[in-house]
Amino acid sequence: MSSDKNGNNKRKKAPRGITEVYYVRNENTPGGQTTTNSRKTKKQTPETISGSAPEKVKLRKRRVAINVIASVLGALMIIVGSGCLVMYTYFHRINYKEITVSNGNSTQNSGVKHNDTSGSDNEDVVVPYSGELLNDPMVLNIMLFGEDTRADAEQAGNSDTMVIFSIDTRHKKMKMLSLMRDTYVDIPGYGENRLNAAYTYGGAGLTVAAIQKNYGIKIDRYAVVDFASFKQIINVLGGIDVQLTSEEVDYINWQVWINDQDEYKNADPYYKEDVRANLRYVWMTTVAEEDKPINKNKLTFKEDSEGVARAKVRLNGRQALWHARNRGEEDICSGDDFTRTKRQREVINIIINQLRKSDLPTIMSVIYEIGPMITTNIKTSEITALASEITTYLGYEVVSEAAPNVNTLGSLFYFSSDEHPVYINGYLSSVILIRDWDKFRQSVAEFIYEEQVARTGDGA
Repeated sequence: MSSDKNGNNKRKKAPRGITEVYYVRNENTPGGQTTTNSRKTKKQTPETISGSAPEKVKLRKRRVAINVIASVLGALMIIVGSGCLVMYTYFHRINYKEITVSNGNSTQNSGVKHNDTSGSDNEDVVVPYSGELLNDPMVLNIMLFGEDTRADAEQAGNSDTMVIFSIDTRHKKMKMLSLMRDTYVDIPGYGENRLNAAYTYGGAGLTVAAIQKNYGIKIDRYAVVDFASFKQIINVLGGIDVQLTSEEVDYINWQVWINDQDEYKNADPYYKEDVRANLRYVWMTTVAEEDKPINKNKLTFKEDSEGVARAKVRLNGRQALWHARNRGEEDICSGDDFTRTKRQREVINIIINQLRKSDLPTIMSVIYEIGPMITTNIKTSEITALASEITTYLGYEVVSEAAPNVNTLGSLFYFSSDEHPVYINGYLSSVILIRDWDKFRQSVAEFIYEEQVARTGDGA
């Protein structure tokens, strides 16, 4: 500091183009520490720079470096911004549809009559879950539905595929739990019926409500793929390789053939089964193997670890759909609903394995193509978050099971019969009856949450 002729303090100005630094005692800082303030003067020019020529060269290099860094950062921002826009565009193609899930007992207005269970000796066999729904913040439960959309727009579709798909980040597993469609449950507002009747009555919303009410598991999200979309998804993937038995090949060939026959497609519903039986005989006796979609003469069948002869077959969308729907056909292929759900989980697992072998751009391309074929209540932001971890999830172990498991026949469930008849809307019906709902729910909870259920003692 210097003084003018009047004795006033005067700050010396810094040289033009040089930063002036001064110190200020700040009484408001802890301990009144000394802080620094800086003030820039006019931009430096070659005339104001003191020093030798090498210093000028260094300054020029510094400016070039700053410009390069700024350009790189700008490019990165453009790339990131474009990436976010692409991600949003990709995921926004998925059909978002919210659902209302109510576990109340009020009758819903669908025009469907309540079930008439008169004549049943098992009216109290269904014991709804009354506790708090089980959930784990590290487990995402997505309810997958395969929908058979009817040609009649006024008739709701059916769902023969109901799989709880769980992404378990706690145990680093992806889990698939098939819910048997014929399980006799209590449907909110409609009484006791098969589980898949809930989908016909009220779509995904009512079915999720029925699952939560009877199984005691919190369903976080849902996704629906109809049969036409399923075929397209498989075709987008370029088909899938499946290990098939000889009779499984026969079943696919048979279904493809008969569903192309006008005589069958136009048959009166009352006589359709008779027409089917006649055409089955025609197919088995007159259609040459080389004329079938999958020629078994060109396949090599080898016994697997279970002693079953199988051959690897590349299936297109239509063929894969019939394989996933296969629950047996008289004189052609043995099977039931348990083998069908097993095939469905196997197909999903094959798709997962196929994605595992793909790079991220390919996976994103598949998501872009199949997006419009999926209806879900998973929000775009949630899908983006899941997609950012997709390579991690694809590395998880995949486990699957059915509920009830076929091996628990007799202990956890049994079938309706003459001894244990069940009537639905006045008709004697074949259903799966749960023998002990508490034990059944416990087995479901342990599959999804593992030791978390045992440790807390929260039985399902």
